[in-house]
Amino acid sequence: MKNRFTKLLSLVLAFILCAGMLAACGPTDPGSKPVNHPNVVTDEADILKGITDDTIWVGNTAGTTGAISYIGKPFNIGIQAAFSVYNNAGGYNGKSIKLKHYDDGALAENSGPLLEKLLHTDEVFAIVGHFGGYAVSGTLSTLIDEEVPMIYAAAGIPELLNENAHTLGEMGIVPIQPLNETEGRMLILRAFAPTDKGGLGATKVGVIADSDEASQGLLKGIKNEMANLSADRRNNIIIQEVKSNDYSGAVNALKAAGCDTVILTVSGNPFKKTLTTMADAKYNCNVLTSYNNASVADFNLSSGELRSQMVKVFETVNVFAQAWLDISSDYEYSKDTALFAALKKQSLDEYGVVVESIPGFTEEYWSVAEHIYDYVVSLNDPMLDPLSLCADPYALAGYIAGDLFCQAMEELEKSGLPLARANLVHILESKEYKIAMSDTLSFANGMRAGVQSFALTWMFDTYNLPEDQGKTEHHSASMVTVHGLMSIEEYRALLSK
Repeated sequence: MKNRFTKLLSLVLAFILCAGMLAACGPTDPGSKPVNHPNVVTDEADILKGITDDTIWVGNTAGTTGAISYIGKPFNIGIQAAFSVYNNAGGYNGKSIKLKHYDDGALAENSGPLLEKLLHTDEVFAIVGHFGGYAVSGTLSTLIDEEVPMIYAAAGIPELLNENAHTLGEMGIVPIQPLNETEGRMLILRAFAPTDKGGLGATKVGVIADSDEASQGLLKGIKNEMANLSADRRNNIIIQEVKSNDYSGAVNALKAAGCDTVILTVSGNPFKKTLTTMADAKYNCNVLTSYNNASVADFNLSSGELRSQMVKVFETVNVFAQAWLDISSDYEYSKDTALFAALKKQSLDEYGVVVESIPGFTEEYWSVAEHIYDYVVSLNDPMLDPLSLCADPYALAGYIAGDLFCQAMEELEKSGLPLARANLVHILESKEYKIAMSDTLSFANGMRAGVQSFALTWMFDTYNLPEDQGKTEHHSASMVTVHGLMSIEEYRALLSK
């Protein structure tokens, strides 16, 4: 009975690993690395209007109504949950961090004027959780020019990639979630890396891309990383750029060339279409794709034709996706917390199952989930479901954004430097930071490239599993982490031997 409930919870949480659009606020110090910073403010800075005796205001715009409100609302809740943990522990020298948010309705024409309001009317200290490519691309130059720090952008657009930021404005732009070009580098390295290290052990790799911006960004990263590979490996990479939605031509070309691994940079419907085209062509190979596709929700929410296609896909190809969070573990959650009590009650009420523990997820994940759950409960809003939100990938992404800002503010307070934007940037460059549910990340020497480490997940049809591995009576897509986080540098070192 416990296994039944665990599977149900796993299906809810499986797509957390993509966290795409995706540690407590206490100190983490994997190793301080002091740097000389030309912009450190040693005198008391001018007090911004957004900072009062008891509050430090930060801001963002996000679509909390409109087409992507299902992303914007939980994303902001995650940010505020992280702030709540930090504030309850004393805040910044007694000051609480609060989020001033404006709803842009997911419209680019709204995000610019609203950001101007945040900067010039509210004069917020920083932007935390800059939301959506539509907003980031249109306002990034303003943030750089006005030297306003921006912590976490919910976008993977190429404008965010800067491996040598040197002006104060550039260094204040701090991406965390994967940037497309960065992940593209990892995709080609992982394809060739040995299987015992989380790679696919490929001998010949095909790449399928289309004209979509994200696909082109991933492809650019692949091409850039090819320069670091041996000539033998470079000569065994075949790239197919799809024109006019002709995915069958690309698939047949790679099959004829004998590619044993295919990297799909396409996402959404083109991703599913390419997979079904490969199944129709009886192309038996490994498929590796971006974290943008690390979800089986579409397959399981669909019926009819797509469901039957899903069955055929998983009978034909092995589908792997990257993930920038790794929450899989043998840890069993059974703490005396409000969240665990609520999960036990839900399992009994809805499934008739009594659980004493829930295995499969890291203790760190459960800590974050508890913080989000407790914060949502404190809002006492009948329109919000605390259990759903603590497992929501966008709420988790928001928490990561808020948590990193909290970590940096704690380090700034400990440094004794005045509260100033330039000093925040200095502190971010001074040490590595632990990204909640992910690896550490360094911003030293102007590196602004987002996370550099990825886990590997496998998508599969539970109907095809052996009995002792959870075979089900009906076809159902699921996914599991098959290898933990590996970094780009680790794979470069492996492939250089």
